[in-house]
Amino acid sequence: MTGASGHIGSEIIRLALTDGHSIRALSRTPASDTKLRSLGAVPVRGDLTSLAVLHTESAAADAVLHLATAYVFGGAPYESVRHIDFAAIDAIADGLAGTDKPLVATSVTLTVAADPAGAETDEASPIGPNELHTRMLTETHSLSLRDRGVRVMAVRLAPYVYGHGRSGVAQLMEIGAQAGFVTVIDGGRNRTTTVHVDDAARLYLLAAEKGNAGEVYNASASTEVNLREMSDAMAKAVEVPLRDIAKEQAEKEFGPMMTFFLSVENRASGAKARKELGWEPKGMGVLEDIRQGSYQVVAKALRK
Repeated sequence: MTGASGHIGSEIIRLALTDGHSIRALSRTPASDTKLRSLGAVPVRGDLTSLAVLHTESAAADAVLHLATAYVFGGAPYESVRHIDFAAIDAIADGLAGTDKPLVATSVTLTVAADPAGAETDEASPIGPNELHTRMLTETHSLSLRDRGVRVMAVRLAPYVYGHGRSGVAQLMEIGAQAGFVTVIDGGRNRTTTVHVDDAARLYLLAAEKGNAGEVYNASASTEVNLREMSDAMAKAVEVPLRDIAKEQAEKEFGPMMTFFLSVENRASGAKARKELGWEPKGMGVLEDIRQGSYQVVAKALRK
């Protein structure tokens, strides 16, 4: 695995070990080594530029789950780092070519344009004209590796992968607590895609087990929650007011990337994964998790 010490990767390790698998995970630092060992994985020193390590480990593995990317949200433009992602994926593919062993790559549902009528989108929907659309270049490159005899597929993650009191939801709660308010943009009526981290982790394992080469699967449990509902739940949890501002003001305060993230409509259907892989999301809904689940512990700490 790459990206194994992160929010989703940690849950993949937990589920994979429960299923009887062993995990070897790319690790950049001694701190990551310690965390991975505590989770039950074997750390392998390297990063996305360690091409020989990626090739050797992939050749020895029964499957590769690739969650890491050189891109940092809000950091340098993706175009400036995509060559790192491409080279890493190529090194992994070289170790898997001709074996029929699966490679599950990672993408995001935010690359897809919102449906003009407000309906759900699917894996075949058009790509949107936004600042994340360039990430599709890596997804497209990954899927092209099937022509080299690699059983590669991609999981597109929802913008809100939540659960266990971690991830972006906890970060937004912390920002709100520190600022003294939680912000919505232009009313916050834009709906978004959400999935519990346990369900996202299970989808990776199902894709490796049952997925077909060249396919894409949306990790989407719900597309009905809007940002106002979610932000209101976070504001109440940390006991601060909800603030509504115009998009122009948001861009001045937060910059274009965060404004895009908070204001974009994203309703990516998870029907394909349910039908083709037998995926059954079971995690608590995001609003329930904020109001009375794992994020109550986060809120209590932030209210002190």
